[in-house]
Amino acid sequence: MIVKIVEKIDADLQGLIPGFMELTHKDIESLEQALGAGNMDAASRIGHNIKGSALNYGFLQLGGIGRRIEICAAQNLQEQVRIELSALKDYVERVEVEFV
Repeated sequence: MIVKIVEKIDADLQGLIPGFMELTHKDIESLEQALGAGNMDAASRIGHNIKGSALNYGFLQLGGIGRRIEICAAQNLQEQVRIELSALKDYVERVEVEFV
């Protein structure tokens, strides 16, 4: 049984969430490419963008993951960025949006 991660998002944003989630999937791909190339500057920017957009939409847990990616990449902690990438993938698989 998969335990869901519930994020409570403003109902006014309901129409925007599918596009946001699609962009998050693209961010995962971009982050994988950056890690594969050892480009920690790009990884840090991706983490920063994930953090900012997630928090703007109200995805608090996703914002935290983005923040950790940003910081770890800026410190060139590649293995930690890989761990956070795994957390990001897990989050995307388990997140459930509850509109309030």
